[in-house]
Amino acid sequence: MHKLITTLVCLSLFAGGWLFAQNNLQYETEKVSMSEQTHINNAVRILEHFSLEEDGKKLINLSSYNSSINIPIKEMQWRKALELIALQNKLLLEEGVGYLALKDTDESIVEAAQEMEDLDPETKQLVEEALTKQVRIKAVAMLADRSYLKNLGIDWSSVFNGRVSVNAGFAGASQLTSPLTLSGSGTADVGNYSVDINTLIRTIELNQKGSILAEPSILVSSGKTGRIQVGQDISIKTADEAGNTLDTFFSTGIIMDVSPVVVDVNGEDLIMMKLSIERSSGQPSEVSTVITKSTSATELIMYDNEETVIAGLFDTDEITVRSGIPILKDLPWWVFGIRYLTGYNSVERKERELIITINAEIVDSALERLLQSRNTKTEEKR
Repeated sequence: MHKLITTLVCLSLFAGGWLFAQNNLQYETEKVSMSEQTHINNAVRILEHFSLEEDGKKLINLSSYNSSINIPIKEMQWRKALELIALQNKLLLEEGVGYLALKDTDESIVEAAQEMEDLDPETKQLVEEALTKQVRIKAVAMLADRSYLKNLGIDWSSVFNGRVSVNAGFAGASQLTSPLTLSGSGTADVGNYSVDINTLIRTIELNQKGSILAEPSILVSSGKTGRIQVGQDISIKTADEAGNTLDTFFSTGIIMDVSPVVVDVNGEDLIMMKLSIERSSGQPSEVSTVITKSTSATELIMYDNEETVIAGLFDTDEITVRSGIPILKDLPWWVFGIRYLTGYNSVERKERELIITINAEIVDSALERLLQSRNTKTEEKR
């Protein structure tokens, strides 16, 4: 009996020692050592082995960092080593389903650009522009019948959050109710409608009371100037002192110049924008050229993805209309002068208003979009 007890005690001590040795061996295999000169991609490959063995997760470097880890790793647990490398090089460690990823932070992007040396001024300017936020300007230019707009009772000064007030007390509002009800974009208030601007524009076009002249879209870097022209350049011939004929070109049509600046106010991005709009046309002749212009310039502050309207640019069209007895009123003058007895000419004047809707949207810098694109492609490959 004594021998049996002694044997069991020995077996227990042996088993306990074996388990301790196995646990200690596993703990030791989780430790890693690397020199500070180890490249980040080599370090990721080394640590990925431990990540797969312990957590079953792949380790991926999605950052733009492409240098050494800059810190010595000595007998350190692999997860702590990974976190230390990320902290040292200002990288973000992200954990997802089945993967661990090193990513850029905004600070690391800026510092990486600032630490570039031996760059010529032109390249430095390109780097600065790559780090600058951009603004996408979308515009819709419409020429609408002014009398129709009056009948609708549209108050352009009431534009807020992309909606405008329409007075339902006017007879013209009944023309607007059906399309808005069908589209579901109109909300009835007491005495008026609150209408989405884009829906209103499409409704005017649907009722053939206006036509969209252009729908330009342009991406402008913060602090830069963008220009949109829908029209043509006309030339005026002049003569210099030597008698040589010179062509001087003038831009006509719908011309819009925008200069947006993105400003951070208490953590929120606002857009300070200088805006000028011109609608012009030229009438060349042998003696001189007349350029008719309607211009508007303003400075405004908009929030991201806000929409506003610029209106009040008018022009008048004169149309000669022939009325009278059909067929007879259109006979040539030499057919006994019947056309003068059976018809007459009348001049109709139509006032039209130029309406321009503007939407401003803040877009990430080119470098941020590039990194996002790379991350998306990497995730798709997985």
